Amino acid sequence: MESVGEERKVSEGYLRWARVEAEERSPRYAEWARGVAGDEALCSAIAELDPSKRQPNLLFAAARFEGVPLLPWADVREMIARSWSRIRATMLARMTQTNESRRMATLLPAIAHLRGPISLVEVGASAGLCLYPDRWRYRFGAGKYIGDASLPLLETVASPSTPLPEHPPTVAWRGGLDLQPLDPDEPETKTWLEALVWPDANGNVDGARVDRLRTALAIARRERAHVRRGDLRVDTRALVEEAATHASTVVVWHSAVLAYVSAYDRASFADLMGELPVTWVANEGATLEIGPPAPWAMAGDFVLRRDAQPIAITDPHGAAITWVDDLPG
Repeated sequence: MESVGEERKVSEGYLRWARVEAEERSPRYAEWARGVAGDEALCSAIAELDPSKRQPNLLFAAARFEGVPLLPWADVREMIARSWSRIRATMLARMTQTNESRRMATLLPAIAHLRGPISLVEVGASAGLCLYPDRWRYRFGAGKYIGDASLPLLETVASPSTPLPEHPPTVAWRGGLDLQPLDPDEPETKTWLEALVWPDANGNVDGARVDRLRTALAIARRERAHVRRGDLRVDTRALVEEAATHASTVVVWHSAVLAYVSAYDRASFADLMGELPVTWVANEGATLEIGPPAPWAMAGDFVLRRDAQPIAITDPHGAAITWVDDLPG
């Protein structure tokens, strides 16, 4: 009976993910998630995995990494079943490490008030692609450009009250932590990160996101950040102390990371951020309790917080930011 309960959890989790996370952003993945939810054999196989390895993102990326194409569920279900042993092995060996550089466009307004050089720390850094806010140009709407015109462009839709810096920050030092850091020089890093990119609204490879990813990898290869293996729960303090030797202003930021640790560990990490002399920028799912509530956020939104205070809602992949002053009510 216990296994039946776990299978039900898998099915319900995939249905919720389809409805809340994927429906509006990637109909293909929403269809796949509903297909998984209705497949008893596949739910049973997924239920055998540790809960941390049951995520739709991880399953779908692993399937694509192992050669499953972006076709309707009816066309790929048997491919996944036949390749399950390899897909399962990839899920066990890898982690969801989406490294969407456009998230920097929605993180940047949170530090628009800072002056002078910063040391930038990212927890859950993956390949470190979000450690380079100074190596991009930004467009926050019509005529709202920040940064040198010679740099590659990140675009987001920003609400009118969103504070914009005069220029990208000067980053004196950049470093990160990840349980399983990815090397930008490794060919498999590119393959895995591209597999993590969601299909576009038409169910095809999202060419714009893939191009942006490849540009970000080239930047990271050219100028290596200090990304190392570590756990945000125990290793952040030491990294912040190292960062502080390079600039007096230390920023710790992250996006789509804290959902992968327990509620207790999220609370402990928030306490640590309150204790350390840093500017803490968190861009995480609206349901995560890491500070004062944000009642205006909807399911599927990300909430941007500075030093735990909610200041905006954002698209999870960086497509939009709405400042709190522009929210209804």
